[in-house]
Amino acid sequence: MEKELGYQQIKEIKEAYLKDNLSVENQIIKLIVAGYDEKTAEELINKVIREYKRELLEAAQDESENRDIQKITGSVIFGAAILGPVLSIKGSEWYILASIVAGAAGYFDLRKQPIAGVVRSIVLVILFPLAFELYINTRSSYYIVELLIPFLICFLIAYLFQLLISKIFYPEEI
Repeated sequence: MEKELGYQQIKEIKEAYLKDNLSVENQIIKLIVAGYDEKTAEELINKVIREYKRELLEAAQDESENRDIQKITGSVIFGAAILGPVLSIKGSEWYILASIVAGAAGYFDLRKQPIAGVVRSIVLVILFPLAFELYINTRSSYYIVELLIPFLICFLIAYLFQLLISKIFYPEEI
């Protein structure tokens, strides 16, 4: 009598678990037909299900942690991009510092594609002052909400750079 399950059996049990309990009961019956006794079949299936639940929980926690990190890094990138133009900072030192900060935030923002995250963030920080200047050019005042228009334009361009870099450096992930 076997005490271990094969890869295909484990895969079927995981798929059955995602469907419903009746499918799990059917998996027990399949194992009994395959030569396992009922107690062993239930133990093996329960073991696979426990491990699978743990995997799903860890994946959900990682995803939640990544979303939290992305909120923070997104705010840092946004702040680095808009702070210089809004405060009328013209020195190149500021934009070098903002690019470094945004690049670091972009690295952590896209952990699976760090080069693309860095490039996207730096492009955004470099393009936003230009777009801001062109948009606000002759006006003496503007609404804060209006900052979103040049920012979204720059974000779309930076996102295209991200896709391009992702295609070049990470072709298997797209």
